[in-house]
Amino acid sequence: MTEMFEVVLIDGEIRWHAGWISEADADLLLHDGDGVPVWASRAGLEHYAQEHDFELLDDLPDEIDLDLAGWLPNGAPQPTTAEVSELWHLLIDDPVGAGLADLEDAYDDLTDDEPDWFEQHGETSRRALAAAVARLRGTLRPV
Repeated sequence: MTEMFEVVLIDGEIRWHAGWISEADADLLLHDGDGVPVWASRAGLEHYAQEHDFELLDDLPDEIDLDLAGWLPNGAPQPTTAEVSELWHLLIDDPVGAGLADLEDAYDDLTDDEPDWFEQHGETSRRALAAAVARLRGTLRPV
């Protein structure tokens, strides 16, 4: 059985179970054809995983919650570096995150816990991540 991590995109009060990543391919969302399968409930994801012989991990973390609390569209509030790093890690090698490669040095600064990272790179990174998320949302396919 392949061990899978669920990815949850949170937009205000709405939670989308936006596919999964496998332990072997931890940088990539699992694409199904041209789309990323999504579910409106955890039960839908579990049913699909069971049908396809995928095992969602019982141990934490079996869910990656990406909640930037409005930072991408509004620039505020400032998220934790951990949230931005998790989002970047998920998208940088995915086809939707192709534009992030130009900012790889900035991402390295983030993971090195640069204290003034947001002041140095926040605006540029926010635009690049917002574009990647917009492309991701364009590939989401309800199941």
